[in-house]
Amino acid sequence: MHEYSIVMSMLDLCEKHAKGKPVEKVVTKIGKMSGIEPHFLKDSFDIFKEDTVCSDASMTINLIDITIRCTDCAKEAMVDSYNFFCPHCEGGNTEVMTGQEMHIEYIELKDNQ
Repeated sequence: MHEYSIVMSMLDLCEKHAKGKPVEKVVTKIGKMSGIEPHFLKDSFDIFKEDTVCSDASMTINLIDITIRCTDCAKEAMVDSYNFFCPHCEGGNTEVMTGQEMHIEYIELKDNQ
């Protein structure tokens, strides 16, 4: 379960950027081809956030679809499965444009009023 190490890195980044202020929300983007299981990531976050600036934070996960670009016809398309043939020209010379990424989109800090 590599989600544990990913969550630990995320918590380190939150600690660094929050500068001691409590975090209310962590929003992430995860590509469908990233190899990360969103429910395991969320469960790991909920377990390991204790005693950190994220202890009361929620996590939102935005899934990123798989998008390919065909080098034959220069068109882009979203694919639902691991079929990477171009749906426009049926060519096999494609490259993955999105769907492999994983990053924190933003961190929302609590308002201390």
